[in-house]
Amino acid sequence: MKFSNLYDSYQNRINVKLFRLLNALPFRNSILLKAMKYSTLSGGKRLRACLIYVVGKIFNVNIITLDVIASVIELIHSYSLIHDDLPCIDNDYFRRGKIACHVKYGQNFSLLAGDALQSLAFNILSSYIMPGIKNCVRLKMISELSNAIGSSGMCFGQTLDLEKKKNEINLLELEKINLYKTAFLIRSSVRLVLLASNFFSKNILFILDRFSISIGLAFQIQDDIFDIKNDIKKIKKKNKKKNTYPLLIGLKNSEKKVEKLYKEAFSILFLLKEKSFNIDTLELFLEFIIKRCE
Repeated sequence: MKFSNLYDSYQNRINVKLFRLLNALPFRNSILLKAMKYSTLSGGKRLRACLIYVVGKIFNVNIITLDVIASVIELIHSYSLIHDDLPCIDNDYFRRGKIACHVKYGQNFSLLAGDALQSLAFNILSSYIMPGIKNCVRLKMISELSNAIGSSGMCFGQTLDLEKKKNEINLLELEKINLYKTAFLIRSSVRLVLLASNFFSKNILFILDRFSISIGLAFQIQDDIFDIKNDIKKIKKKNKKKNTYPLLIGLKNSEKKVEKLYKEAFSILFLLKEKSFNIDTLELFLEFIIKRCE
């Protein structure tokens, strides 16, 4: 099977799970739920979910447990995008080729939709069936995710970004922003999978953290490159105050940075291979997402 087929399979799987989760909620005709569904089911790439399924396969994690983790991460990601797009943050009019949630439903309902998606994510992580997962492990997973997206994670990264919008920014500061805003959620996704496995150790955690940070930073730069290539005029207009690698160091240097980060990720994977883990599918995953930016 080509990895593109496996990716399609995982993408379809998580889309079905998210559709069923949201349709099972009460007040189905409320503007709140409509806004939640609009942003969550709007055709995201689901790369985070795919990464969760691929890493879960390496560590023999039950597929039902992976469904829960993937759903939770995608809900958190959707919540963060809704809030990022708001006029008080990035003031983006479009998201995934459609008008942003706040443009369609208003800032007030979009703010509430993001809040509700975050709450739903933790409700699922705390209560949904994950075969073989003890409550003590579930608590560790909740702690890990809340730490990754709060004042010491994603929210802090957004704060750094907002603080720097009116000032000069250097590469070190930009990497710190991307680390907290994007890479830490990627790292948390992988950590949740490892916590759900029978292979948890500090050594493996260290390896996976290094891997996750590398691809997390690459993800962010790659998305910025996509934006520039897909609509250069619009991006120049709406991102004139945004902190991105392409606008700071140029498109070619940004592409070189992405290539360097993926090479680091590949080299880190060999540490897992030395421990007799089958990393073939994860290597195919990396090759697949690299080709997306060519």
